[in-house]
Amino acid sequence: MGATRDHIHSAKAPSRNRTDGDRIAHRNRTPHHRTPQIIAPQATMHNRAESAAPVGPAAAATADGKVTYRPLEAQDLPAIIDEYDQTWGFRPLSGRRPLSQMVSKRFVLHYLEGTTRAEVAELDGQVLGLTFAQINGEHPLYPHAQETLAGIDDRLRADETGSVALREVTYWHRAESRLERVSQIGSVTQAELRLFLVSPKARGHGVGGGLWSRLMAYFQKHGVKRYFLHTDNSCDVGFYDHQGLVCNAKRIAADHPEDHVETMYGRMNDLFIYSGEPSRTVRHRRHTDRTGNTQHAGQQPKRGD
Repeated sequence: MGATRDHIHSAKAPSRNRTDGDRIAHRNRTPHHRTPQIIAPQATMHNRAESAAPVGPAAAATADGKVTYRPLEAQDLPAIIDEYDQTWGFRPLSGRRPLSQMVSKRFVLHYLEGTTRAEVAELDGQVLGLTFAQINGEHPLYPHAQETLAGIDDRLRADETGSVALREVTYWHRAESRLERVSQIGSVTQAELRLFLVSPKARGHGVGGGLWSRLMAYFQKHGVKRYFLHTDNSCDVGFYDHQGLVCNAKRIAADHPEDHVETMYGRMNDLFIYSGEPSRTVRHRRHTDRTGNTQHAGQQPKRGD
């Protein structure tokens, strides 16, 4: 889902290992009021190595006000969910913060499902940004995310308003899944940028650019020739054009009057799929720096659902 925000951006999409319909069917079989399982990252060779030797330049200490980059930890999730809720929270639920937080938690866990690399940017002990990415063939960092999602869905279904929110959320994800299938983007890419989030408090610290360049370097190191992401018209899609990405597919809301089956979120946004080559993105940024055209270099891509 999208919202016009300068300080948060993401790329999101369904897991490639299961279809959206499979996941929904699985959740519907889950008993109601199931207690969500505690999420803990699964150690892999890649994220263990990255902890010891991060890809790209990482600041050494936060004591002197420098940003550090490190793998996501389970204790980071509450702050991330809160940041997500403040920016893209379910606006009709603003008076019911626990329910709004639950919907935001569902979104974050949806993007975390299937993620094989999750990195955060931290300043003075506070998480200011992150990237969730998935490389084909690698093991998910959070293998129990799907089970936790099932528990969240059960709790949302138990509330009348939460049920409406859940229907709209899953409708949005199904629309993205269809766009992904029609474009066949999965057949020409090896990775996906699932979530890219930067806090407004990060401005002036180069957090967005640092996270982006480090992810591109990671993709290159692990043999990714092309990656993709989802975004929408509430986002600054010009950021992706500036990074050298191309738009592979789009779904214009005006062409789909059937979208408006629910009224809580309102009109569906236009959806897009962008793809890029990590090596080309890095070269494009270097060329931009040499020409001195840095107007967009510091801008953050907005959320892409």
